[in-house]
Parts: sequence; C-alpha cells; structure tokens
Amino acid sequence: MISTSTDDAYRIEEGLVTVAAPRLSKGQNLLLPQRVRRICVAIGWTDPQIDVDASALLLGSDGKVSSDRDFVFYNQPASPGGSVRSLGLRVTDDGARALIAIDLSTLPSTTHTVAVVGSVDSHRFGELGALTLTFVDENEDVLADYVMSDATTESALQFGEVYRRGDVWKVRAVGQGWASGLAGLATDFGVNIDGEVLPTAAETQEPPKSIRPIGSASRAVVEAAASDINSSTQEPAQPAMPSVELAQHDAGSPYRLWTQARTYCDYELTVEQQFLPALRSLYPPDFPEKDRELTPVVELIPEPDGPHGQWAISVRTDGRTIGYVGPEDAPRWAGVLRRIVASGFVPTTKSRIWAREYDGFDGIEFNAYVQIALGEPEHAIPLNDPPAVPYTMLPRSTIIQVTKEDEHFDAVRKFVSDKGYGLLFATLHDCAPSVGRAKHHVEVRVDYRRIGQLTPPMSQRFLPMVRHLRERGLVAACWADIAASAVSAKVRIDAIKANEASDEVLNGPPITISTLVPGLPDSLSYDLTVLRLKLEPLEPVRPVPPPPIPAEPSDGSLVRFDKGGGRYNYVAVRRGSRWETTATGEFGAINETMSWPQLASRVRRFDIATAWDSTDPHGDARVREHLAVIRFAISDTYIAAVNVRADGWENGDWYTTITEQAEEHLPLGDRAEWSEIVTAGQHIQVVTAWAPLH
Repeated sequence: MISTSTDDAYRIEEGLVTVAAPRLSKGQNLLLPQRVRRICVAIGWTDPQIDVDASALLLGSDGKVSSDRDFVFYNQPASPGGSVRSLGLRVTDDGARALIAIDLSTLPSTTHTVAVVGSVDSHRFGELGALTLTFVDENEDVLADYVMSDATTESALQFGEVYRRGDVWKVRAVGQGWASGLAGLATDFGVNIDGEVLPTAAETQEPPKSIRPIGSASRAVVEAAASDINSSTQEPAQPAMPSVELAQHDAGSPYRLWTQARTYCDYELTVEQQFLPALRSLYPPDFPEKDRELTPVVELIPEPDGPHGQWAISVRTDGRTIGYVGPEDAPRWAGVLRRIVASGFVPTTKSRIWAREYDGFDGIEFNAYVQIALGEPEHAIPLNDPPAVPYTMLPRSTIIQVTKEDEHFDAVRKFVSDKGYGLLFATLHDCAPSVGRAKHHVEVRVDYRRIGQLTPPMSQRFLPMVRHLRERGLVAACWADIAASAVSAKVRIDAIKANEASDEVLNGPPITISTLVPGLPDSLSYDLTVLRLKLEPLEPVRPVPPPPIPAEPSDGSLVRFDKGGGRYNYVAVRRGSRWETTATGEFGAINETMSWPQLASRVRRFDIATAWDSTDPHGDARVREHLAVIRFAISDTYIAAVNVRADGWENGDWYTTITEQAEEHLPLGDRAEWSEIVTAGQHIQVVTAWAPLH
C-alpha cells in the first residue's frame, strides 16, 4: 500500500515542489497519471560536503543498455535525442539535491526502464544521513516520495526507476546497493567500461557535479537544464506543457531595485552646482512653461576608483551623472549595489526631477530638485532566487494577505531576519482539493514549498490567469513580502488579478528577473570586473554656451524685457553708445546705464518697439493699460517709461529711464505719474506694436 501523511514536507529544489505526496516503501510502485509527459527525479541527502553523482541508464526489455550512450552521467549529461538529462546539483539549507529530467514522450520505444542511480567516490551512503528520492511532474506537482533509511556500506545505489507497462508509465522505489561503486553498477547494467574505472568528476575539465551556491556561475547551467523539463524534441501523443523560450539577461542589463515599486521617491539628492548643466540638458533647449517634472529611470553606479572615494555611488540617467548618494548613506548601500554589479547587471530605480528656469537678475538662472526611490538596502533585493522553471513575473497591483501561513512556518523560517521583514519571489499554483466538494484554490509557494494559500473568493480571481499561463508552460510568479519573528510569520503577495491582466502579460514573452551572485559579508569583496568600464566616472556635462547676442538696434530704439519670471518688467532706450533702463531701485539687478553687450548678455529675450502713435495728454485709454510703454522728450533728453500699475488708474505709476544723474536737472525722476509726464514732456507717443528681437 502507498501511505500518505500530512506531516510529509518534501523539499525538492530547482523547479520542484514541496507538498504532501504519496510515500513509497522499498519495492512499491505507482501508476503515473496519463497527463504526465515529463518528470524530474531528485536524489536528496543531508550532508552537502559529500558529493553524490546522480546517473540514469536507459534499459531495454532485457534490463541492459543498448550502447554506452544510454548511460547518462556527469561525463555524458544527456542521452541521444535528449530525452534523459542530468540537471546537476544544488546546495540548500537542508542539504543537497541531484536532479535527472526525463521526457517520457520522447523516450525511444526500445527503452522500457530508466534506472535512477547514484554513487560516491570516497564515502559510503550510510554516512550521508537521510536519503530521499522524489518524482515531480512538469506542473511542479510531487508524484511520489521514497525515503531510504537502510543504506550502510554501499558506494553505489539504484534509488528507483521509471518504467513502461504497455501504454502506461510507472515509478518504483528500488533501494538496491553495490559495494563496487559506479563501475560495478554500470557493468551490471551492460555498460562496457573496457576494464577501466570510470573517471571521477574531479578528473573532468568542468564537472557538472561541482556544488556551488545558487547564484554562482552554475546557476545558468541549472536554469538551462531545468527548463528542459518542459521542452521536447517531437510532438507528444498527449497534451503537454509547451516549451518556452526565456529571455536572456545580457551583461549590463538593468536590475530594478525591489524597493522602488512600493517606495515613493524618498531620497533627496544634494544638487551641486557642477551637476546643474547635466540636469538642464535633460530638458529641451526652449525650457517648457509646463511639464517641468521629469521621472526618468536612474542608474546607481559604484565608483570605487573615482575621486569621491571607495564608497562613492553616482546617480546617472541618459549617460549623465546628476549627483551622488550622500557620503553617510553610500556605505550602507555598497553591499547591495556591488552584488548586483558583480552579477553583471546595472542597479536602477525611479526618480523625480523638478526644475525651473527663468531670467534672474544676473542672467538666466536654473535650479532643480531631485529625488530617487531608495527605501532600505535590505529590502532592495529579494531574499530568495527567482524560480528556475519557466515563469513570468506578474505586474504588481494590490497587496493580498496569504492565509494559513502558520501551518507552514517551517517553510518560511529560514527567511526570518533580524529586521523582521523582507521581500520574496513567490509562485502561484492551481491546487485541487483532496476531499469533499471544496473548490480549487491558489496555493502560494516560496522556493517550491507550500507556505499558504489564497482565500477561495480571492483564488477565483487568480485561477483563470494561473491556468492560462500554465497552459503556455509558465508558472505565475509574483512579488511577496514576509513580516516574521522567531515564532510566527505573515506573508503577503502583490500581483494583478486575472481581470487586470493585459494581453502582453497573458500571451507576451515571459517577464523574468536576473539571478544574482551569492551575498558576501564584506561589501568590498565583490568582483566588479564584469562591468569595470561602467564604473568609471563620467565626464561632467559642460554648460551650454549662451546663444549669440542679437545685433544692436539703431540709436533711439526701445526694447522691453522682464526678469524674475515676469515679476519685474523693464524698458530700455538707446542713447548713443549707452542704453538707459527703467531703474529698479534697491533691487540693483539692472544698471541704469549699460552697453549693449552688457545688457544683452543678462537678458533672455527682448521685444523691440516697431510702431508708435501719438497720445492725447488729456485722455487716452491705451496709456492706462498695465505695462503700456511710452516715449517722450524733455528738452534734448529722450525718455521712455512703462506703466507698472495694474488697476487702470488714470495717473498710472510709471517707471522711467531717467538716470540719477539726469534727475538732477530734470523735473521728473525715475518714478512719475501721468499728470507729471504730460506737464513736463513733449511729443508723447505710445508703443502700439512689438516684435521679437533676434
């Protein structure tokens, strides 16, 4: 009989699942469901310091291989046609796992049995602690589990087998051992080793059995092999998960900080004068009157060899450095950002830039305010690696509480940190009820282990999308967070529901996230060679030279301009080689008399008067308008004035071009009323037309 237990928690890595499953005893078999076309077999043991070489043999009806090519092991990691593959090893917190993938739909018709075996070089299986064999299908469902507890002096074991009976496939727990090691086992199954001992993994150039932490270079091998679980070389007889081509993350690709999605732009950069030209260059040459806010993605680039010190982190966008993370915060962020760079990727986050440009009193002025989304360094990258099976990352939407986490605390315990909070990759799965009339629900898994589920109503809002992606050969992955202590944990997910999914999400290319190298305790220990050139400081953006000043207008010409964003309005009139302007009194921004180069270099735009009309001194509505400009003469002095009063008062409030020196012998000063102007002035004219001065 096959026994099951609610206490079973089988940890299968690299695309496999941890759920309760039938447990086989030695010699027992299990009929595989007809829907199963591909399976993965995992050999597990508790001591990762001991290497186990997982192998598979394709056997005919006589229990022998037809040729040496039917022996799949570390030196020959795939059978002819690729129907059986060695997927390598992975070290976890719970031990180590060796994986074999089998595509039942493409196995040769002459293959009746695939024997799953393992061997050790200098140890005995009795030294390895608990030994497990687990069968998992292409949908990440555990089919059966076998725990071997009677191993002693064996150096090679047949853990189990997958075999054909007519038109169906079965799996069996075997548990048979050899004291003669891999050579003796292989010989018994008909492999011709010509009297030579099979080479150990240590003798191969690049041993696939080399155990390295996930996230190292071996991760790419494991991911590529794991994806083969869901690929085939020919059309299967039964519907099966289609093969999926996953996008590769090239060196230099962006890696968005996980904090940026749920963090507003919380970190303010100190905008130094040297970075203002770079910020200004992000805007069009004619600075917009509206839409002055930009929200570019920015890069956070360590510059360990730059002039700002070994902890320096520049903030860049569009090939420009716009600032640096503050010296008190840069060391806190060094580890996270260098880990991303050491993995071959560029850390990025969102930003908000608000700027304004105006004609200041001393020329064109530009200032900017810059914020970026940072949050906390420990939340910037997930606590676990992305799924190794084909998946797509669901966009974020609404945070949803996972239920029944307390029943699976052992699965999330390892993610409990001193901070009590962290971010995770999670995957969503269609789970059928085991008893009664309960509906299907969404099971939430972290690192392929069940950690809870969604409520029945919420599950119904996700299931159509989860099933659709599954039909495409993809697992639905999403962002999750965990708030935990040593005795309890709460997990939430953040993902769109089925009704929110766009066609791009449902049918577009899979959305994946790069895998990072393992974290190191010393921030300065990361090898940044892969992006060394990227870490060189950028040349500063040079200020854009001002446009050439327009040609000087003829003597007697009158121009107008404004300063302070239109707050102050002026006119200037040419008298010989000098320009006399409306006085600004205590502000002192524009001198009373200036040469044309002095004036034109400090003013952004001019309008020049092009038409005039005589005015009636005793009543003319045109001169009562705000910013109306007139010219008149007193004796031999040519004067202009602007009405700065906005309420239409008939006497106005006029700023004149009369200088302090001229005021000594004139009846008017730099400020006058209309009644004073008509009394003292002659030939009074109002400007009726203006044109831009280029």
